[in-house]
Amino acid sequence: MKKKLQNMSRAESTGIILLMAAFAAFFIYPLLSVAMALFYVVMCVSACFFPGTNFLGQVISRGDTGKNDVALTFDDGPSEFTTLRILDLLDRHDVKATFFVTGVNAARFPDIISEIIRRGHSIGNHSYSHDPFVMMKSYRTLFREVDEARRVLQKMGIDALAFRPPVGIINPKLPSILKRLELFCVTFSCRARDAGNRRVKNMAVRILKKVKGDDIILLHDKPPRRGEDDDVLWLEFEKILKGIVDRGLRIVPLSELIGKKLMNLDESGVAKINGFSLK
Repeated sequence: MKKKLQNMSRAESTGIILLMAAFAAFFIYPLLSVAMALFYVVMCVSACFFPGTNFLGQVISRGDTGKNDVALTFDDGPSEFTTLRILDLLDRHDVKATFFVTGVNAARFPDIISEIIRRGHSIGNHSYSHDPFVMMKSYRTLFREVDEARRVLQKMGIDALAFRPPVGIINPKLPSILKRLELFCVTFSCRARDAGNRRVKNMAVRILKKVKGDDIILLHDKPPRRGEDDDVLWLEFEKILKGIVDRGLRIVPLSELIGKKLMNLDESGVAKINGFSLK
């Protein structure tokens, strides 16, 4: 029994223990049984919004190096103008990042996917359509969202091993889907709360006042919703990159921070996307 509990997720093992306790309590104080059941439901629902607890399944939300290293990640792209400009910015600062892309955008801009790879960055799976409510939907729908994005990237020669759920929310169905598709879940520990580049002003302040060693930083490579915010966005990105270094931190690839490979490449497949060579 003890060995079986060790192989279960925290949610599963906690559920079994609470169920047994509730059953025993029912004959003494029935209301206590109800309270235990409600407590378990609250724990499961709360864990969806705090995946770093690893209650529902294994989630990587930060590194474990003990060093002053951090990793940069960008979600929701690629986008036609913003992603390419971010790549130029990263080149100027000699920084490597990970781009968690959606399947629909990857299929729309395969040349940008190839350019991300060509410049030495990594690609992760961020679902097919980035439905913010996908975790509230059926197992079949969630599986399709993850798998279709995976297939789009595989056609480009990229086997992305890391999955990041839309808006960083998970649910009890996700761990079994990722296990079936041989993926692992990566979220983040430091964010600008920019609402997908809708709130770009003071992004740097929000990041720099809390960033610390082993953080996985979440940014976005979507264009700002308002045209007047375009210049502000790039100023904020520059401040973030400079501010991280000024705080004695080093930006390293996500794979180095978490000690896990993020993708496998079929070089011939990637090179076919837009005539790029990976050599």
